[in-house]
Amino acid sequence: MILERTKNSLLNKALPRETRGNRLEGILCQGVVIMIGLFVFFNPFSHVTALKEMTYYGSLSVALYLFVSGKKQFFWSSPLTLPLLILFVWSSVGVFFALDRANSLHDVLYHLLKYVALFFLLITFYPSRRDLKALSMIVIVSATSFSIAAMVDFYLFQGHGIEFRLDYRLAYSGRRHFFEISANYLGFITVFASVLSLNLFFNENRGTRRAMLALCLIATITATLLTQTRGAIGALVLAFLLFGIKTRRGRLFVMFLPIIVAAFILSTDVTRERFSVKHLRSDERIGITLMYFKIIAEHPFAGIGFGMELLQKKEFMTPYYERVPEAYRDPFFNMSPHNFYLDVAVRLGCIGLLLYLYIIVTALRMVWQSFNNAAEAGARNDALCLAASFGAFLVQAFFADASFGAPAVVFYLHLAMITILWRESRGPAPVKGQT
Repeated sequence: MILERTKNSLLNKALPRETRGNRLEGILCQGVVIMIGLFVFFNPFSHVTALKEMTYYGSLSVALYLFVSGKKQFFWSSPLTLPLLILFVWSSVGVFFALDRANSLHDVLYHLLKYVALFFLLITFYPSRRDLKALSMIVIVSATSFSIAAMVDFYLFQGHGIEFRLDYRLAYSGRRHFFEISANYLGFITVFASVLSLNLFFNENRGTRRAMLALCLIATITATLLTQTRGAIGALVLAFLLFGIKTRRGRLFVMFLPIIVAAFILSTDVTRERFSVKHLRSDERIGITLMYFKIIAEHPFAGIGFGMELLQKKEFMTPYYERVPEAYRDPFFNMSPHNFYLDVAVRLGCIGLLLYLYIIVTALRMVWQSFNNAAEAGARNDALCLAASFGAFLVQAFFADASFGAPAVVFYLHLAMITILWRESRGPAPVKGQT
């Protein structure tokens, strides 16, 4: 062994400096790929913040070193680059108009900038359809692992009945738990993973992998249903209709999914009540929406600032709550907007909302171009899959917050995956880490 190490050491010394540099460059590049992949994998898990920060900032630091040293180039050429940069600039300018400048500055730098940087890291270090498949598998395995573990813990170990929503924040009343995540947030992750699983399942020919993908599909669909989140369940059905209707096997699957959903809704008194017309008419979101409209009316142009803390302060929200007609007031005084678009309009004003819509429309146009320019059926399926999952996200966003945390990562993952597919539909993918 000593002789072998000595031999390798001599060989390394004998290698030209350029060759050794290329080897180091390759190792660093792979390190970035692995760390970004781990960051995406840990997205559903709430109490692994240290691991998330290590993997994210570790990948960013190495990527910046490669960029500054001229060894690699970031991929900037995307239709989404300009709207994302304008959004960041507008959010930064909004700090000067913010009601809580310190928190707005913090959230612009440590949240929005982080998500935009993640987008560029993904499209630079996962440049091809092959990498897109790897990224899809990371999302699927992450969501499946979390879903199975959370369901086993919640329903078997903790002893909750099937009528209880898979929502740790409701069940534990603010107490910390390893699987702590709201049902709304979990829905963004499981619906995304379900659509990706279905796409890979249809494109896979090997029996073992198809069986694994089927397990992932069943687990994520089950978790979505158990959240009892109406936005997520509706988005799931819509996504499968959009994606599955184009293929014979997909149409067969689409026929059964609404039946499964209907059977679940009718399975208990609790779920029947939750999805009843009477319950929908008395939903607390009506009062919450009216309350947030009052804030928008006072700050229509620039909003109150990008920071999210102010909207969680009772002393700030109480005057707006009291101006809501008593018949529509939420008796529990929920301060969360429960609507991504409403949330953006309040924090960034109508200009900020238009910028987000600009980003969304641009992404949808890129998906359409990818579908039309696809050279093979697999690429068209990928485009249709991303169109369906992104559409599902946009539907869910009407019923839940999605500007921060796990849903925000899912949003920027969509943008990155759409860009990767769009780029490849226009020509050969660049070498990993280069433009």
